[in-house]
Amino acid sequence: MMPTSKSCKLSSIPLKKKSSMSERNSKKRKVIMDENADKNDVEIAKQELSTMTSFIFNAITLKQEGNMTKYNELFRLIGDGVYKNTFGLKKTHLWVLAFSRATQMLDCSCRALVNILLKIDWVCHDNNLVVIYVMFLANLITSHSDYIDDILNMLVKHFVLRVDKDGTIPDDLEFIHGRVHYALKNVLPVVPSGEEELIKIIFRNFPYKKDSLVVHVTYLKNILQMLEYLPALQTQVLELIFERLTDLDTEVQGKMEEIESFEDSSSQYDISLHSETSSTVSSLRSKGRSYVSISSRSSITEDHSDDDISSSSSPCIVVLDVRHLIEKLDCMLKLLLDYLKWFFDNSTNEQQEELFDTLMTIFEKIVLLTFKSRYTQFLIFWYVSLKKSYVQPFLAQLLHKLLADKEPPIIREVASQYVASYIGRAAYLSTDDIRLCVRALLKWAEKYLDCYERLVLLPKPKQHKIFYTIVQCLMYIFCFRWKDFRDVTDGMPHWWPDIMRLQRIIKSKFAPLQVCSGEIVKMFIRITEALQFMNCKEVLGDRIYRDSKKEFLDMNEYFPFDPFRLKTSRSYISSIYQDWKGIPGDYDVE
Repeated sequence: MMPTSKSCKLSSIPLKKKSSMSERNSKKRKVIMDENADKNDVEIAKQELSTMTSFIFNAITLKQEGNMTKYNELFRLIGDGVYKNTFGLKKTHLWVLAFSRATQMLDCSCRALVNILLKIDWVCHDNNLVVIYVMFLANLITSHSDYIDDILNMLVKHFVLRVDKDGTIPDDLEFIHGRVHYALKNVLPVVPSGEEELIKIIFRNFPYKKDSLVVHVTYLKNILQMLEYLPALQTQVLELIFERLTDLDTEVQGKMEEIESFEDSSSQYDISLHSETSSTVSSLRSKGRSYVSISSRSSITEDHSDDDISSSSSPCIVVLDVRHLIEKLDCMLKLLLDYLKWFFDNSTNEQQEELFDTLMTIFEKIVLLTFKSRYTQFLIFWYVSLKKSYVQPFLAQLLHKLLADKEPPIIREVASQYVASYIGRAAYLSTDDIRLCVRALLKWAEKYLDCYERLVLLPKPKQHKIFYTIVQCLMYIFCFRWKDFRDVTDGMPHWWPDIMRLQRIIKSKFAPLQVCSGEIVKMFIRITEALQFMNCKEVLGDRIYRDSKKEFLDMNEYFPFDPFRLKTSRSYISSIYQDWKGIPGDYDVE
């Protein structure tokens, strides 16, 4: 068998060679025929393009002369092609090319026709159409800057989650959004006012609070990715995002136990700024149980009064709404933290400093003015941790707001809450950072005592509100950071001399232990007695102060950096966060 097989193999070689030459000749002829056919197709396409271009020029010229017949015919033809899908891909290519040659004629009187052209579904076809269409947009905006708003609005609307006619979400969202980013990169530089218009459009298209988690995440991912190639928009876009975050944040109100329950029952999502959009959407949808019904219920709470909703259904609606508000905030915080990290890792020192200045301005203009924000401020908390040089400017800004007499009382109170909570919770603060801040607070309080203590007969919380606010701030800091107020000399621990000045303040006629928040006072008494810092019970004695202090206390029991419990974004916070540690022998936990 072997020789026969060998013989067959050998004899087949020349036959194979002859066959391959024949095949090559055949293929050559086919290639020549295909080339000829392609040339014919190209010639036909050129003729067709020329005809289309002439038709457009002729129709618009006659329209300008008052004859609308050809223009109306063109309008109907393009309308049918776009809305009824009567054009094939080749025809669409040719029409877009033809209009690219005629953009100078498409003035404001042709706006209705241009609006139809802006509805061409260019993002879902081949790359050639994308390139041609973007060229058309650039030519149009160069010829007539009045269309900038229409064009940018069309592009940004693609950042809103796309849902097909059958209700499904496309698998190729990454390609769709990538093409929109390509268009923005090429169109925006053409018009000087483009960036200013783009900001307005991004603002207009930002999802409403009642929109779903998927919609919020998709939109936010895209506008943050946009900042990577349009850094000049960074400040305005970040301001917008912070405004929307605080709007959502202030909706999460209620009893602490209920909010913590919602946080515990919320889902953790696998999302990041640079993950594929389709996989992000899949992650969000897979964990968003009954998401459509939840979104619709949320819209009911937004759009109707309490009287329109039955009492039996109302509690369920509120629970679902709060939990999903928390999840929206969590995912949005994660994406923004991803962006801030990406920017910090890929920017120069000067750019990092500029972003820090931007965030400080945003903090002062937006975050500090938001009553009882729960989560948004942690963005600042995290960014300040990136460099030691950021800590002192941030603390200086807070102290200025707290100690400056010209600031409104409400701002000074909020600033005191931030100072106390930040020093208490930021694990990256050095002992020097903490002592520097506490020394400034002690100095202010002692100066206040020197001026007013001799005039005090009974504590008057409303009259001396800022004083009590600052003393409460000092007590809170002491509870969390007492270890930073102890030194060791020759192996013997002793108190930092400056912190001993706190005793005079606590023992003063203002009687802060009788006025400040009960929970903070209790903890301060426990810790000071356990550490033998001072005998607070002796200070209190049998005196019990009763006055209308409830309003004052309610305003001061808010601490903005209380434990961060959001599951998706907490990976950024947990390593830099100071949990409650109590005192030696104390087993209390938060």
